[in-house]
Amino acid sequence: MPETRTESIIFTAVTAWIMVYLMTLYNTVLASGNFVNRTFWIALKGMWVEFVIIFLCAYFISAHVAKYFAFRVVKPGDRPIAIIFAIQIFTVVSQVALASILGVYHGYGFTNQFIPNYLVTYCRNFAMALPLQLFIAGPAARALFRFFFRREKNRTE
Repeated sequence: MPETRTESIIFTAVTAWIMVYLMTLYNTVLASGNFVNRTFWIALKGMWVEFVIIFLCAYFISAHVAKYFAFRVVKPGDRPIAIIFAIQIFTVVSQVALASILGVYHGYGFTNQFIPNYLVTYCRNFAMALPLQLFIAGPAARALFRFFFRREKNRTE
């Protein structure tokens, strides 16, 4: 979808913002044990450092890793939806791996129980992040991108 570097940065930022907000909301609910209207505001206020870190990881690391592994599963000539899903799945795998380090630090600190805490955090976040990315964040980001970066349908003619 993005064709230029600027478009790629904007698309990554939008997708990262949606995912970071939703995952911050999810982890806030898990940490507090309740889900009330105020939780939406708490998540919005507390997500900005994570957003910057996740955006940078997504743009500079995960996008490349995801495409590398996705194109080991699908080929450029495959159906676009298969390519999109493959890239999204591998993006979630890599982003949750990176974000879980941050999650362990916030939740437990770096202790001698880092590995068990990391594995629990990774599994808990992956179980939520994958459907969020496939069914909410990904489609929403693509719809917003198509709206703001409209392209002529018959550009090749």
